[in-house]
Amino acid sequence: MKPWLTPICFMLIPVYYVLIGLVGLSLYGLVFWTGALVLTILGAYFTKYLPQVEDAV
Repeated sequence: MKPWLTPICFMLIPVYYVLIGLVGLSLYGLVFWTGALVLTILGAYFTKYLPQVEDAV
């Protein structure tokens, strides 16, 4: 499950932007940027669980 958290977090960022925009909270910058920052940090943190790519050369 952990290798999937990085792409899930990064794919949720645009979804989060759209949902916040539809709700009307995009005027509140703190709500808007905090959610994006949390998803980005989580996505970056879980990159250590991605499978290693072997060198093909």
